[in-house]
Amino acid sequence: MALYMSKKLEQQLKAVTNELLIHQLTLDNVGAYIFMKDLHGRYTYANKKVRDLFNRTLDEIIGKDDNHFFSLKESDELRVNDNIVLREGISIEKEERNVIMSTGEVRYYWTIKKPLLDEQGKVMGLSGISTDITEQKLLQIKLKEQKILLDTIINNVDAYIYMKDSNCRFLFINDKTAQLFGTTPQQAIGKRSRDILPQDIADNFDIMDSEIINSGEKIEGEESITGEEGDVQYYWSTKVPIKDDEGRVLSFIGFSTDITQLGKQRRALEKTAATDELTSLANRRSFMNSAFNEIKHAKSQQKPLAVMVIDADYFKSINDNFGHHVGDETLKKLAQTFLYCIRKNDLVARIGGEEFAIMLPDTELDMALLVAEKVRKRVEAVHLSDEQHPQPLTVSIGVTIMAESDVTLEAILKRADKALYEAKNSGRNRVCSN
Repeated sequence: MALYMSKKLEQQLKAVTNELLIHQLTLDNVGAYIFMKDLHGRYTYANKKVRDLFNRTLDEIIGKDDNHFFSLKESDELRVNDNIVLREGISIEKEERNVIMSTGEVRYYWTIKKPLLDEQGKVMGLSGISTDITEQKLLQIKLKEQKILLDTIINNVDAYIYMKDSNCRFLFINDKTAQLFGTTPQQAIGKRSRDILPQDIADNFDIMDSEIINSGEKIEGEESITGEEGDVQYYWSTKVPIKDDEGRVLSFIGFSTDITQLGKQRRALEKTAATDELTSLANRRSFMNSAFNEIKHAKSQQKPLAVMVIDADYFKSINDNFGHHVGDETLKKLAQTFLYCIRKNDLVARIGGEEFAIMLPDTELDMALLVAEKVRKRVEAVHLSDEQHPQPLTVSIGVTIMAESDVTLEAILKRADKALYEAKNSGRNRVCSN
């Protein structure tokens, strides 16, 4: 009987041992770090991954705490988390940063720690399972560092940088752009230009945005923003599309540089090149260019167009009798008078020494003659400022209208000049037409 009981116990012990070996083998082959600790944080169990990490046998690990395996002075998260589980009896799930003492290597783990309870429900230790996330964590850290670096560059470079999707909604704007728009980078996300900016400014930006979406090609060009006080800011913008595998534009990145000073200088030069320095009227070159467009428009719309050529009477005698400074003042007075007599869309220019031209879009001959007569009378009322010899100022005016056969301005001016000569030859200070 005793022999039978001994064999039975031996079999049971063997079965338990085999079961423990199976569990041990299973835990040793799990791709995670599994361990148990007592109330003092001393190891009571460590699977193979833990043993390999510490480069110790199980006997060398059991009974020792983490001071033997980790540099806790450099990273104390492990002990802090253990204390929470052991003292408060709660489970935690956190990221831990550990420094291996033997190698100085920094490792990151996602750790789950739970309290071990006795039959009375009191905490007698803890069990833990940790997954190595070092590779992912280092990648996150690298990406974060790169983002910080990129953000630093983007937000400090002297350019307005932004990204929009195919519906022209902002995906990103840098701080400089946000400041220009009077918003924040976060508030701009998902919005269109018209949601942030006045309609006229948004329309200006939409021109290039639509072009890149439709063409799918990199574009460059000038854009502008007009402030509340009428001041204009000019920007040179480069927009680059981002496409999918089928060539469809998913989004685009824009880079805009402030060229306001250059823009204003260029426009000032353009204005100077197109303006008569003395009278501030358009010069002959500018008048010819503008007139070409007006003629083209009038023909396409089948609308009338009138031209008058004006010449100051006896201008040489004004220079001879009063001096060239008075002659210059006379030309300025004439310019002011012409501007007073015409509409905003009419063109007036100084095309020669004392010769001027006015183009009247959408104007028949009878109305043009009325305007010319108005100009003549207005000029006649002007006197040169000489106290001893006050002298009236007069002009002769030749008027014509565009004919169906006219292709260029020269033909129209030739008829107006012919009418002007008729006015001069008829005694000056009068209006004639051809």
